[in-house]
Order: sequence, then structure tokens, then C-alpha cells
Amino acid sequence: MDKETKRAYQLVQNTIVENLDRLMVAQKAKQKLSSADVNDLKKWRRFGAAFAWDPSVFQDVLEKPYMEPEELIRKLRNTEEGLMRKFQYVDKIPLHHIIADRTGGDLGIRTPINIWEDTKKRIFDLTGATPGDNQANLNAIGAFDELWHQGRQGAKGSVFAETGIIRPEDFPYLHRAGQNLADKLGLDPKLVQASSEEQVKALLPSILQQQKRFAETTATPQVQQQRSVFTQAGFGEIVDPTTRPETIQLIKQATGKGPLPKLFAQAGSIKFNPQPGVEQFMASGGAALAREQVNIGLSKMGLPPLKGAQMFGVDPISAAVASGVEAVRKNVLGSIVGAASMIEPEAIKSALQGDYRQAAEQTAIGAGAGALVEQGVKMATPVVSKVASKVLPKAALSTVGAVARFVPPIAVGYAGYEMLGAIVEGATGKNLQETGVAAEEKKEQLREEGYSDYELRRRARTGYRRP
Repeated sequence: MDKETKRAYQLVQNTIVENLDRLMVAQKAKQKLSSADVNDLKKWRRFGAAFAWDPSVFQDVLEKPYMEPEELIRKLRNTEEGLMRKFQYVDKIPLHHIIADRTGGDLGIRTPINIWEDTKKRIFDLTGATPGDNQANLNAIGAFDELWHQGRQGAKGSVFAETGIIRPEDFPYLHRAGQNLADKLGLDPKLVQASSEEQVKALLPSILQQQKRFAETTATPQVQQQRSVFTQAGFGEIVDPTTRPETIQLIKQATGKGPLPKLFAQAGSIKFNPQPGVEQFMASGGAALAREQVNIGLSKMGLPPLKGAQMFGVDPISAAVASGVEAVRKNVLGSIVGAASMIEPEAIKSALQGDYRQAAEQTAIGAGAGALVEQGVKMATPVVSKVASKVLPKAALSTVGAVARFVPPIAVGYAGYEMLGAIVEGATGKNLQETGVAAEEKKEQLREEGYSDYELRRRARTGYRRP
């Protein structure tokens, strides 16, 4: 973060903290205030935390850091809510952050900026997580039926409210009991002034739990069956976390009046088979027409056309019934790493080295189940080549963090050093240490080319290249 941006951040930070303190005093004194957003402690906490986790999303706020509290809270709220709407491909479907904005409570917004920046960097290196409203943390794969989001019926007037589906009692919905957001950490003055190492230690259990829950819910048959409605109709972009919000909005506009949204909602029941409805929509020419409409919109924006149902080489649902060998061959990382917690690292090495049959045999739960979990990782070599080119600070941890960013969420929280080492060695012939050395050399090369530390960290998170 450059000096000018840091100064703007600190000005906004001070305004947010002042209002948090004001409202906490009023709450303690049981003082009655108006119901305006500026007097809503929960909103200041939520959107203040979102700003602290990733201020780069709030450019209009950083460009005008002296704004009054009423305008500031409105800008913070409108920015986040606007982003969430842009990733809805079905009207009124909730969007879920992989890591909640509220994680850590007031910790981020109260911590001095230099310490907090280091805390965030360490979290990324260890887990691949980038909390906040950036697209790595908030994107189309965070769209969940409210039944799987908070365990309740969808919003009135939505296709979800009409289904009458009841959530299974044992379903692992995202905001279920036992959720740990570590949201009291910001109330501890000692932790606010603590080192980044101490802050990471306090935050890590919450980060890992949220990544694991996101993966568990994503992997359920109900969620996968719902998403298959769009992927089988040729809109595989809805399960790609890198899909631009403009593309998602074009898909929503082109499909909103057709049968897909209702089929999606109905597919939340595993007793319902959406396949006949999808096939009828495709046979009628409706799917092709909708894709054409999207592609026309993309062309006007100067963007490439939809990749269609085969964008990941293997469809998330049909892979589950394919043979293990074929699923591995078509989608190496999706099939193998998708079941990362249940297989042997040797299976990854075998797949990446071309021995698909051996990999299928080594995969304890079968490649089909792995593919069911997979959320948009493409072929192995491009992924690992990206890892090798990432600019990160420490050989081992940086490689772990970089790989985690490109594998499905289920692998992020608990894949482990050995599993990630197998990915790197299988695809490149080099182990983690050797690949880490290459990353260090690349970092030094870029420093010589004039990259600042901020640009190096940005490159590690987003693949940033200088214009």
C-alpha cells in the first residue's frame, strides 16, 4: 500500500472506529437512537471489517476519505451489496463469502495498518484465503439456496419459496451451530496491539473452519444437483470463481424468464430429477438462444464468448457416473485434488505424470466423487505453472498458499504440505523446496525490474502485471 493510499485508509479507519466507539457507549448506556444506518452498530462492524480486510474494493471511499459518517456507511454498504447482486445468476439467491467479513470482529479496523497488512499476508501464505469483498472471496460459487446458506426457506417471491423443500436435519448448511467467526477478538485491546503472528494464531481456527464448511456444503448432492442445471445447459461459468460479474449478469438476464431458475430451485430436492427439464430446454433451442444472447452481450463488452458445458473438461455431475480412469484423464486436478482429504498424495503424482489408471486405483473414494466436489479448476499443468511463477516470500509456505488459491475450496483448509507437494512434484518434476527457490528467484528478478513490495503481494494474490 503506497503512502497516499495508506493515509486515506487511516482517515477512513479513524471515522469507522469513532462511530464504533460512539455506538458502543450508547448501547451500554441504553441510549435510544434513530434507526438510520449511521446509528447501526452491526452495520458499522460488518462493513468496517469488510473495508479493513480489503480496502481496494472501496476505491470511491479511498478517493474521498473525509466524507461524513452518514455518507461513509452508505458507500460501504452499497458497494458490498452491489457486488453481491452482481454474482446472482438466479434472482434473490443469497451470496456467501468464503471467509465472512465479520471474521475477527473489529480486530482489523482497530489494528494499526502496518501490522494488519502483515497479518493478512500471513493468512494468505498459510491458507490461500483473501477475506473481504474481492472476487477470490466473493464470487459466483458463493451463490447458495437459502436452505443451504442459513437453513431456512428462500425469500418471498423467489423461486425458492415456491418449492416447499424442507432442509434435511443433518444437512451441513453454512451458518449452522458451532460457527466460529472469532468476532470478539477486536474487543481485546492487547490483541489489537499484538504482533501479526499473534493475530494470525487467533484468527486461523476460524479461517480454516470456514474454508472447510464452504467445501462441505459445496460438495453435497443437493448443491451439486442444483448447479448442474446451469452447467449442463451450457453455462458452466457459474461454477468458475474467476467468471466476471458482467458475465454472470448476462447469464441471469438471458435465462431468468426460462425454466432454469425454477429447475434450479426444485433440484434442491434429491428426489427431483432436473435432467428431463434441462434436456427439453436444450432440445427446444432455448438454451442455444440464451447462450447466443449472452455471447452478443460479451462481444459488445469486448469479452470472449461462453465456454459452455465443457469449460472444465468434465461436467461436475456426469463425472460422478463416469469411470474413474476417464474422469481422472479428463480432469486431473478436479478429480484428484477435489477429494484431497480422502486420498493418497501418490495418486496426485500418478495423475499428473500421465498414469491415470494408477491414479484412479489410488483414489480411495473414486475419481467420480472427487469430480463431484471440483469447482472449476482446469488442467493441472497451467495451474502448477502459475504456482511456480507466483511471487511469494518464503519457499515452502508461499508455495502452499499459491497452490491453495488454485485448488478447490475443500483442499484449501486442510490439504497439508504433503498433498500440495505431490501436486507440484507430479506436474513439474520438482519438489516444493525446488519450486520455492524458483519463486524466490522470480521475486528478485521482478524487484530488479522495479516492482514494489505492494506490487509483489498484489501479484501473488491476483496475478497482477504492470501495464
